[in-house]
Amino acid sequence: RFTQLLQTVLPQETTQRKGKMSETTTSSKTFLRGVVEGFYGRPWTMEQRKELFRREQKWGLNTYLYAPKDDYKHRTYWRELYTSEEAEQLITLISAAKEKDIEFIYAISPGLDITFSNPKEVAALKRKLSQVSEFGCRSFALLFDDIETEMCAADKEAFSSFADAQVAVTNQVFQHLQEPHAFLFCPTDYCATFCTPSVSQSSYLHTVGEKLLPGIDILWTGPKVVSKDISVESIEEVSRVLRRPPVIWDNIHANDYDPQRLFLGPFKNRPTELIPKLRGVLTNPNCEFEPNFVAVHTLGTWCKSSTGQKDVAMGKVMLFGSDYNPQEALRLALSEWLIEFGMADQPDVSRAGSGRPKREPSEEEPMQTDEYVPGPKENPLYTAEPLTLEDLTLLSELFYLPYEHGPTALAMLRELHWLRGNRYSVIFSGSPSQTKEWRERAEHFDDMCAAVVRMFNRLSNVPNRTILYDLYNYICDIKSGVSLARAFVGSLGGHNPPPCQVINDDPEPWGFRGGLSGEFQRMLPCHGNRDLFHTPPASRVYTIRPCTPKDKVRPIYSWSALLTLKLKFISLLVDGQLSPSKYCDLVLEDEAGLCGFAFALTDAKTAMTKSQYPETMLRDFPSLMAIQIHPRVPDPSTAKHLICSVLSSLKESSSIGVFCEFRSSDKRMLDFLRTLGLLHVLKVDGLQAGLVLMGTKL
Repeated sequence: RFTQLLQTVLPQETTQRKGKMSETTTSSKTFLRGVVEGFYGRPWTMEQRKELFRREQKWGLNTYLYAPKDDYKHRTYWRELYTSEEAEQLITLISAAKEKDIEFIYAISPGLDITFSNPKEVAALKRKLSQVSEFGCRSFALLFDDIETEMCAADKEAFSSFADAQVAVTNQVFQHLQEPHAFLFCPTDYCATFCTPSVSQSSYLHTVGEKLLPGIDILWTGPKVVSKDISVESIEEVSRVLRRPPVIWDNIHANDYDPQRLFLGPFKNRPTELIPKLRGVLTNPNCEFEPNFVAVHTLGTWCKSSTGQKDVAMGKVMLFGSDYNPQEALRLALSEWLIEFGMADQPDVSRAGSGRPKREPSEEEPMQTDEYVPGPKENPLYTAEPLTLEDLTLLSELFYLPYEHGPTALAMLRELHWLRGNRYSVIFSGSPSQTKEWRERAEHFDDMCAAVVRMFNRLSNVPNRTILYDLYNYICDIKSGVSLARAFVGSLGGHNPPPCQVINDDPEPWGFRGGLSGEFQRMLPCHGNRDLFHTPPASRVYTIRPCTPKDKVRPIYSWSALLTLKLKFISLLVDGQLSPSKYCDLVLEDEAGLCGFAFALTDAKTAMTKSQYPETMLRDFPSLMAIQIHPRVPDPSTAKHLICSVLSSLKESSSIGVFCEFRSSDKRMLDFLRTLGLLHVLKVDGLQAGLVLMGTKL
């Protein structure tokens, strides 16, 4: 089988090589447009790659760069030749690409451990690529990305720089392959942020540009590894240094750096004016194959936009001019993808035409669905709702692009931020019109959440399970997060959420972002500053500081005296007859004066002359805290910081739980604390009427 496959490829290839050796030419100048399989993680299957070739041909793309990081003979064990079984697979794949007029570029990445100055190493590299050449491959790439830049002692003696070493070996390999159809080189400094001190002054890039043979093209990712924008000016700059137009290796849809992200937005922020200034554009998309339908489809639309090609979609002929529209390209892609969701063959469960006599099932046998008709008082059969274009549009907007949420996702974040920040001040101290606005916006947010859940349910029932399985972890995660947000807003509005969605100090595992990585991130000071939705900055400056004796005569105490707090501990704290635990006496101050406090005792029993609460409660919540925030404080994050500081001190004092007491009539403060999400209402038997206890475990 292997020999037969080899023979079908070699004669034609040999003739082509001999006849076109001196022409580096016409084919090498073809604009490369297609896909890189260059991510870290499980490589795509052979069948998925063949499907990719079919899609590329259909959408006007012409290139596939084989560079999966986890193909161990591509990178880690690059010296090893392919076995006959592996060779058979590659021969079949290269042939499949040719059948669809796709240029198959085989990439090898020896940079992890190659000794550039050792002739045996260079010979091993040539031998490996010669083997792949015998499989029918006409184009190659040599990649030196994501490697250490320090040369070994032998290479330092042989070469003046790292760039010199890479260029010398690359030129040798290029000449050994007798000027292949396409030959790509990926530099170690493959984006602007890696260049020292800048692109125009990079000695590394200047060496590459000056010494790399002119028939070799250079890969470039743009300003960053994952570039939000790629401008014409930035490409002109790097082209001057490299002395040739680059091939863009575009990571805008890559997700191998974060297992919780998926990118279903359109190819965008790359003006079509780039096309005549480039050698090509190759997208390195999501690790999961099926979700890349959008990334590859919209790239094809973008490439057509500079040529005025016609494309047929949904029975309409559309002309793509220079005014590429990402949203229109996305709509076209999603419309076509919707068809793919329903193309999977469903198992034929019908017995009709089987030649077997039909018999009535006995009472003991389970009823077959195709024979069962529920009675008038029985449950109707479940019918899955069909997936719609609106569902796919929503899916795309929830998983859009690395630097940008889709319109619906951004709208949901804005609504949740507004609802959370305005609930306590509007409902209890706002006008009827403000209260109405809050209710209407809460209802609108609930509708948006319901649409996400509906989209999840419809996707879960699509016939094409292959697509679903690539999407399932992501849509399950977003459904969970949206459901929690929906329950939270519902609780602010006075609704009781389902028990599984209650946000408290002992949630189900799906109620919080788990994993060691998440905990590490939450401990870092910069966590959250890269969110795509930014909370508007506070309009006031606040100070959180320890309470001092001078504060005894300040307005906070005359104010707090009006708050009808009956707990003896609080009055003792205020009168100075009892001191809070160490580091548990913080006040909040703005330019107008004191506007909040959080005091606490590690052991609540020290504030009681007799037992006021059940022993069982005090075992779980042994610490007592008094909190008040003035209504003039509009920023929940400020109060949250104040309370968290005291909770932290209690935890360091080995407390396992803390509680606070409020009058049930103090709805503003109770609702404000619910908004913060730090404390929840405690159910305590025998509690005095009119009192509410809130607490949390530490």
